[in-house]
Amino acid sequence: MKYLGGLIFLIIIAYLVWPYVHIYKLHSAVEGDDKVALEELVDFEAVNRVYKENLEWKRNNLIGTQGNNMLPEAVRNMAKAGIGVLGNLDAKIDADEMLKRLHQAEGPIWQQLTFAFFESPTRFTIRIGQLGRNPIHVQMALQDWFWQVTAIYD
Repeated sequence: MKYLGGLIFLIIIAYLVWPYVHIYKLHSAVEGDDKVALEELVDFEAVNRVYKENLEWKRNNLIGTQGNNMLPEAVRNMAKAGIGVLGNLDAKIDADEMLKRLHQAEGPIWQQLTFAFFESPTRFTIRIGQLGRNPIHVQMALQDWFWQVTAIYD
């Protein structure tokens, strides 16, 4: 019974350390500009889906609708045009874009990591950079017994 308890304890510790190993691999891929390793660590289909959903939400909700009188019509139209230019809904995040975003951190990922913990048993959230200084939030999910980045928020 003592050995079974020890085995269960080791399994729990391994599970808790597992995402941090993935963060280290992500750090190594970014530092070495290794696109092949990054493609293994990131689910680009999920990242692009979340990116597109966020751009659509910003376009529809942050600017307001015609019934919203908080912004004059001319300002609202200019803001919608600006979001259309800055956030192209057809744009895709690929390995190059992901590297560019992760290089924006003020130093190596491992040193700029300010938050990293489980959101649920299969989701892990990390924050790269200090709050108030445009940190990068990275969402990871356990997919097919492997942690993969599924969203990145600037």
